[in-house]
Amino acid sequence: MAEELMAALDVMGYGYEVTVRVNGVDVGVKGGKSEGKRLFGADDPMVAQLPAEMKCLACLKSGKNELQVDYKRLSAEDSTGLTIELRSAEQSGTDQCAFRFREEPDADDGAGSLTESFEV
Repeated sequence: MAEELMAALDVMGYGYEVTVRVNGVDVGVKGGKSEGKRLFGADDPMVAQLPAEMKCLACLKSGKNELQVDYKRLSAEDSTGLTIELRSAEQSGTDQCAFRFREEPDADDGAGSLTESFEV
């Protein structure tokens, strides 16, 4: 049986426009609020049963994965900063993260792009 791949992506992006791609797939994060997404393996047999708007969440592969984040602060007044965390299934319920990023609300330009690798 294939290994079940899962991860939890949490984005707190009040005052930010945010795009998150995992292995090149846009997982549907928009920003402007607190969002959580449950990601799972691209080879999971349940993918065929998902509604079309959720198929983007089947983006993980065993081993090394790539996460790309593009962000832009829209409003300094509404912003509490930008926090993005991704936890593998094994890290669920802990303080450990496969990926963690924090942009403070007083950052100069409030825009950027980053690419990181993580393992699941």
